[in-house]
Amino acid sequence: MRREPPLPKELWDRIPLEIQAALRVVIAGYEQRSAALAAQVAALQGQLQQTSQNSARPPSSDGPQVKRKPPRPPSGRQRGAQPGPPLYQRVLVPVAEVEEVMPCKPTHCRRCGGALQGTDPQPHRHPVIEVPPPVPQVKEDHWQRLPGARCGITTCGTLPPGVPALGYGPRLASLGGLCSGAYRMSKRRVANCCTDVLRVPLVLGEVCPVEQTVATALDLPVQEARTDIQGQDANVAETPWRQPQRRAWLWVVVPQGVSGFCLRAARGAKGLGELVGAE
Repeated sequence: MRREPPLPKELWDRIPLEIQAALRVVIAGYEQRSAALAAQVAALQGQLQQTSQNSARPPSSDGPQVKRKPPRPPSGRQRGAQPGPPLYQRVLVPVAEVEEVMPCKPTHCRRCGGALQGTDPQPHRHPVIEVPPPVPQVKEDHWQRLPGARCGITTCGTLPPGVPALGYGPRLASLGGLCSGAYRMSKRRVANCCTDVLRVPLVLGEVCPVEQTVATALDLPVQEARTDIQGQDANVAETPWRQPQRRAWLWVVVPQGVSGFCLRAARGAKGLGELVGAE
């Protein structure tokens, strides 16, 4: 595409071709510099128009020319929750499930001082919930080695069915997986929590095997939830995700009742198909 000459055509035709080419280069450089300066001026003007009301600047940076919004007039309502929304109160445990009930009966009337008798059929309940002190339950399986009567070679016993080979019970393993997965605690914090709170000396290097044990135990319900997701209408989204020393993509599908996600190294439709199905 031929550009228009930067000078009137009558004057431009008198200039030799070599000088015309040099002038075009010089003029193009000035145009680029002018555009860069114009963008810089626009950015600076935008910064001058920033205040504490339209940016993250503190109110102390506002000049005297900035007029703040007048305070809202008082609404006349009291502080706290207003009438209308549902109340959020502690759910009382059924009396049959309470471990100990202490009746607090008054003995004398607070006005006349007379003796009081009888029982209140609907007393005011004041529950006090406490956690019992953690006492780890340790069970050991002793593998005995017995020699053969004829050959003398020892044979070792085996663990009974259902005994975890990891050395931690299912409740403790589930708690460790919950702290690491749902509560986003680091491996060291999971080990410290078990040691400090539960008085279970969980070794730092055994946190990962505990996580793998919990993940394996959850394979079946995860597959059931994945099958249920693929039969529902759902909202789907993807976003970049940081993995150690590489970039990944997080696919999320949110139907009613359950949500699913998966991490994949690429942004292709393979990850989406694993969540919502091939169709």
